[in-house]
Amino acid sequence: MDKAAFFLALGTLAAGGAGGYAVRDRNLLGPPAPSPDPAAAARGATAAAPPSATAPAAPVVPPCDDMVGTPAACPPPPYSADESGCAPVATKRCEDFKQALKPRVAEHAVACVLALNSTQRCDASRVNLCGHQALMTACPPPEPPFAGTGADDLVTRCQAIVQTCSNTSLRECQTTLSGMTAVGRDRMAQCISAHCADKGLVGCEAVNDTK
Repeated sequence: MDKAAFFLALGTLAAGGAGGYAVRDRNLLGPPAPSPDPAAAARGATAAAPPSATAPAAPVVPPCDDMVGTPAACPPPPYSADESGCAPVATKRCEDFKQALKPRVAEHAVACVLALNSTQRCDASRVNLCGHQALMTACPPPEPPFAGTGADDLVTRCQAIVQTCSNTSLRECQTTLSGMTAVGRDRMAQCISAHCADKGLVGCEAVNDTK
């Protein structure tokens, strides 16, 4: 290679290297990318986040109160001309329910009696079932300990009934008497003392043995 050609090639390489360096430096030394704005980022995150849902308040359950209720009028006694010809079972027991059961419980019992057809109203067992079913809807008796709950009368009466009729449990008695008035509890105690063996707790519900 002659000297002229050598210097020509060397000049070309130098020019190319300088051009590449200039391009590289322009990329390195260019204006830096803007740094993120923390406030703007926070606003974006807030906008992207879904609104927090407020949990609905739990519904308030009213306390159970068997003293609130209005029983309907009892069915009239059957007339002698009625085809059934039965005794006024439904009328008598309905009146017993209204005296012996607390208002809300009596309301259920009387509504049940009124829904019976003429044949069912002649069936004492079917009518009595209305009273029993109503008592099973009564507010539950308080759980022990009973102090300060106003259940002293209920506990005392049931303790006496269980002593009189040993095949009756204290909790069963409390469940039954819970929906009764003082009149009904008196009648229950009187009936169970004489009919523990043949009627038992269920058979003495709201029964008026004084009639």
